Amino acid sequence: MAGRLGTRGRFALAYLVLGATVGVGVGFFIVLVQRPGPLPPPPWSSWTPAASSTSQRVLEIAQHVGNGYKLRTGDPLVGVKVSGATGSNFQGVVVLDKGQTSGQQYTKNDTAMFILCGTSKNCALSEGDPSTARGTVLRREALELALYTLEYAHPIDNVLIFYPPAPGDKTLSSTLFFRRDDLSGSLKSPLRKTLPQAQPPLPGRIVPREKQTVNDLTGKQLYDYLGVSQNLVVIQPPA
Repeated sequence: MAGRLGTRGRFALAYLVLGATVGVGVGFFIVLVQRPGPLPPPPWSSWTPAASSTSQRVLEIAQHVGNGYKLRTGDPLVGVKVSGATGSNFQGVVVLDKGQTSGQQYTKNDTAMFILCGTSKNCALSEGDPSTARGTVLRREALELALYTLEYAHPIDNVLIFYPPAPGDKTLSSTLFFRRDDLSGSLKSPLRKTLPQAQPPLPGRIVPREKQTVNDLTGKQLYDYLGVSQNLVVIQPPA
C-alpha cells in the first residue's frame, strides 16, 4: 500500500509540476501578446503632397516650398516654375564631364526640373540687393525642393534646379543638380533634422548650423548651364 501511495504521489507531483509549467508558458504568451510593439518612426515631414500622380506631386511641392520663402517686404523670394515631370518638350539632362563633349544622360522619366524665377523678364531678382546671404537662402530653397521631390515624387531620382541670373547676366546660367545618392543620408532622417528651421529664414537669418548643412549639401552640386540640345538640358561642372 505504501508503495502504491508513493507511486501515486510521484505521479501527482509530476502532473502538478507540468501544470505549473504550462501555466507559466500561457502567462508568458499572454504578456507577449499584450506587450505593445515598437513605436513607428516619426514622419519624414509634417506636410505631404496629396496628389497621387508624380506630375501633380511635383507641382504641389513647388507651390508648398515656394510659398515659404519671403523677402523682408513679405513678397515671395522667387517664384518656382516647374518643368521635367510636366514639361512636354523637356527630354532630360546631360551632365558633361569637365572639358568633354560627352557625359551621363538622365531621362525625363526620372528627372524633375525647377526654375527659381525672380519677377524680371529674364527671371532675375528685381527686389533687394544681391548678397552672399541671399544666395545661401536660395540654395536652401533649392535643397528643400530636391529633398521633398526625392522623398515624395517617385520614380524621380534626379532634380535639376535653375538659379536666377546673376546681376548683369541676361539669361539663366547656373544650376544645382542633385542625384538621389547625393542626398541619401538626409532622406533617411526627418526633414527637420537636416533643416531645423521650420520657417524658411530671411536672407541673413539662417542659423550657423543650418548654413553649414546647406553649404555641405549644395557646394558640390553646382553646375554651369550650357544650353539645350535636342530638348536635353546640357550642364557641366564649373571650370
